[in-house]
Amino acid sequence: MKTIYHQLVEKLQSGSDIQIGSLLATKGSAPQIPGAMALFDKDKVLLGTLGGGLLETHAQKAAALAFENQMNIIQLVNFDADIEDEVGAICGGRALFSIDSNPKQHLNVYLKLIDSLDRHKRGVLLTLFKKQDKQHLLIEKYWIEQNQSIPENIDTILNSNQLNFNKIIVKRKSCWIEATYNREKKPTNEISLFIEPINPSTQLIIVGAGHIGQALCKMAHLADFEVAVLDNRAELTNSKRFPEASQVICKPLNEGFKSLKITSEFYIVIATQGHRTDKEALRCCMQSDAAYIGVIGSKRKSVLMKKKFIEEAWASEEEWNFIHSPIGLDIHSKTVNEIAISITAQLIKKRYELNFLGKRKKVSCIVLAAGKSTRMGKQKLLLPYQKTSIIKSIVNKSLNSNSSQTIVVIGSHKKEVKEELTNCLVDLVENKSFEDGMLSSVQAGVSAVDQKTDGIIILLGDQPMVSEAIINRLITTFQKTNKGLIIPTFGNKRGHPVLISTKYKQQINELNPEVGLRELFLKNSQDILEIKVETDIILKDIDTPEDYKVESLYINN
Repeated sequence: MKTIYHQLVEKLQSGSDIQIGSLLATKGSAPQIPGAMALFDKDKVLLGTLGGGLLETHAQKAAALAFENQMNIIQLVNFDADIEDEVGAICGGRALFSIDSNPKQHLNVYLKLIDSLDRHKRGVLLTLFKKQDKQHLLIEKYWIEQNQSIPENIDTILNSNQLNFNKIIVKRKSCWIEATYNREKKPTNEISLFIEPINPSTQLIIVGAGHIGQALCKMAHLADFEVAVLDNRAELTNSKRFPEASQVICKPLNEGFKSLKITSEFYIVIATQGHRTDKEALRCCMQSDAAYIGVIGSKRKSVLMKKKFIEEAWASEEEWNFIHSPIGLDIHSKTVNEIAISITAQLIKKRYELNFLGKRKKVSCIVLAAGKSTRMGKQKLLLPYQKTSIIKSIVNKSLNSNSSQTIVVIGSHKKEVKEELTNCLVDLVENKSFEDGMLSSVQAGVSAVDQKTDGIIILLGDQPMVSEAIINRLITTFQKTNKGLIIPTFGNKRGHPVLISTKYKQQINELNPEVGLRELFLKNSQDILEIKVETDIILKDIDTPEDYKVESLYINN
């Protein structure tokens, strides 16, 4: 989706003389929020807005002055006119904005920014304002994709103000900082910093190319969603019918969902030709990591679908409660366009809540690989499995999942296991007490978990048949529930892997080694959520030569 930054780069590369206006800070009532942006030439606004009215009039005059004198400007506007004044604004607020007179010097920064957006990566645009004297203001810009390091001079200012950069990124709110900064005993310069978290366009999948899908595509596009339309009817699924969509996919629904590779950045609206195809579409994405899933229909339809999904073990109660059905905010909508507006309003509301109010839980995986493999007669974790080894297979599934960290606990044959995982991006933890049993390995792994982790998945090193989908199902369910212990079941039997909230870290360290994790589940049974899965692999592991032979025959066939 082409953002204002894409259009800015196009204008800069074409040689256009433009200035960038940025809203830096507001107090009280103001027509826009910090981070609002507009592109000016010497005569008019080309793209975007700082809020219109008085503010934009001041900004346009400042842009013309900046163009004439080739200087950067920071200016404060007050909205405190009297009710009888013919000009001015009376809302009582204040707004601080800047004009960058020479954005061409930052072209490489903007190229990095749009490259991140095109890869659907968020980050932070940092703008340093250095006041040299009363007339000269220098501007420096930096683009930092999330998880990249911070430039030293920026880091110094942040630390001098005791601000947590990672926290600013997570909150995703623009932040204006004024500071006095003195480095290497040079004369003190006045420096201000604008921190602007920038997110890629939110991706919306509309399943259904009918009248509601068509109207919703238009509305959602206007609200800055990047829209993909999926339907299995060729006569309706074309770009002419959906000019605002970035993708129009005509495939069977299950194939279409597989091609989209849904992540936590996706929003999904299901509005197909009938309840059967709605049900099919929902089954395809119910256990995905999507941020939002909504299904069109009446209250009765929602009740019947919920009953069916839970009875068939297609979803748990918590997973169903995440679904928005009936869909849309209640604005008494009746017509197709009104329904599309109500759905778009709900999408905007949800996007704001997730971006500014919500917090995704972080999950770490602990792979237990310290055992002696006594029943196998040799180290089973190094045995061949699916073109790799047993241990590397389960480690790769953890690394490819939605977890944020993979820890491998080693003990017996630690040198060989470590060598097998040489090129894997894992944290290796040695359990010197591995002969004390599995609980000691769990405790060693838990001690190495990132402090920001909310949940821990315990993966058995001898369970390579566990799929990435099951790991992600545990993580996705954890995002949707307040339960702290999540266990998969098949045929009323509990299996592995299990997910444990980090609120139980202390209890894990105090468990009886003779009982192990089972004691944790017994003591906290009220906090357990069982999720039914459709495969018995959660009940299996590879302990003996016969287990390995059976599993090898299975995967080769």
